[in-house]
Amino acid sequence: MPNETQVALRLPADAVRRAAALAEKMARAPELRAWRLTRSAVLRLALLRGIESLEAEYLGKKR
Repeated sequence: MPNETQVALRLPADAVRRAAALAEKMARAPELRAWRLTRSAVLRLALLRGIESLEAEYLGKKR
């Protein structure tokens, strides 16, 4: 996708394991089967949700 930037991050091993486990669980959810839910996809979603939460808290933006 042209509007994406690749970023390398060092993450705690536990966070990576948790994301992998969550990806496996989410991949079995009937409502999510249309998407390819990889560990990377879960980490992207977590990052975006986290940014939204921080923006709401510190910038007063609504979620």
